[in-house]
Amino acid sequence: MKKVLALVLSVLMVLSLSVVAFAEEVEAPETTPGTDIENADKKYELGFGDLEAPAADADPDKPGATYYYTIMDKNDQSGMLTDADIAKHLTVSIKEKGDKMIDSYSIVKQNGVYKVKVVTKEFYTTEKLSADWTITLKRDKKFTVASAVVTIAQKWVEVKVDGDAYGEVEVIVDNEVVEGKEGASYDNYTDDANCWGILTLNKSVKYAEIFFEESPVWYSVKNVAKSSVNVIFDETVSKTLATTYEDADLYAISFKGAPEFDTKGILHASVDEDMFVYAVEGGKLVEGKFTWNKEAECYEYNTKKIEGVVVSDIELDVSKYNSTIGGKDDNKGNPGTGSVDFVNVAVALGVVSLAAAGAVALKK
Repeated sequence: MKKVLALVLSVLMVLSLSVVAFAEEVEAPETTPGTDIENADKKYELGFGDLEAPAADADPDKPGATYYYTIMDKNDQSGMLTDADIAKHLTVSIKEKGDKMIDSYSIVKQNGVYKVKVVTKEFYTTEKLSADWTITLKRDKKFTVASAVVTIAQKWVEVKVDGDAYGEVEVIVDNEVVEGKEGASYDNYTDDANCWGILTLNKSVKYAEIFFEESPVWYSVKNVAKSSVNVIFDETVSKTLATTYEDADLYAISFKGAPEFDTKGILHASVDEDMFVYAVEGGKLVEGKFTWNKEAECYEYNTKKIEGVVVSDIELDVSKYNSTIGGKDDNKGNPGTGSVDFVNVAVALGVVSLAAAGAVALKK
């Protein structure tokens, strides 16, 4: 009897082991072992809507634009995610394929609706940057609940000019947003409208005079072939410059892209002879570059590259300001990079641009 009982128990043990083997869990995609997706109540039916790629000929966005992508929710009456209890479980990640444009990203709440905010890096070149972003939302950092691919392209609006019958042209550069050229993402995913930023002198131009709104600083140059430069500019005097020279009445203009032309031109400062004019090179003030042209009644400096100009009603000890270069930037709170320190970045991000349509007039 004991032998029979032992045999029965052995068979039962073997059967129980077989059951365990067949009951091995199969993990759902995008999960980690030992976890389950608890979404029986369909709480996480999320998405981003239709984020189709822009047309091939669509206008590029403004470099440095900030984007907002609304998180859609099928279970919300508005169709958008407004539930804080759901949002607190979400994290976002973005994989970037192509040019590296992203500075930061996060989930934010805007007017009661949750969105993915993407901040891009400003650049001051004549190039066009583009990338595909794969945006992924995860619940509790484990389960993918939404994903979308966004195609982004950025480039400053370009102004192309031709010479008159003598090959001459006069260009006025200003700070207007360009209607109809705001960018493919403008108004839907970003509030940053694109603006004039690239000046192209076509081959027909032999000589150009370039003015920057009503600035006393302007540039004249001979042209030998088609050439393009970034001419984003800003006229803000920074806190560092102002506090270093508290007794001075200062004017400043800077060029974020430090445009460099093919040939040496003349950087003009149309101010009184008793003013003091300083060039900006490598982010530092440089004296002695500008000389007074009695016939033209202005200060002039022969140069191919333009970084910036500072004008003062009193003589400045440039070493005082230059000693601050390379230290903490008072406008950004980051270590200095050798860029023009007196540019107020907050203003530059919002308003800097180039000439609006119709601002180009041929020199007679």
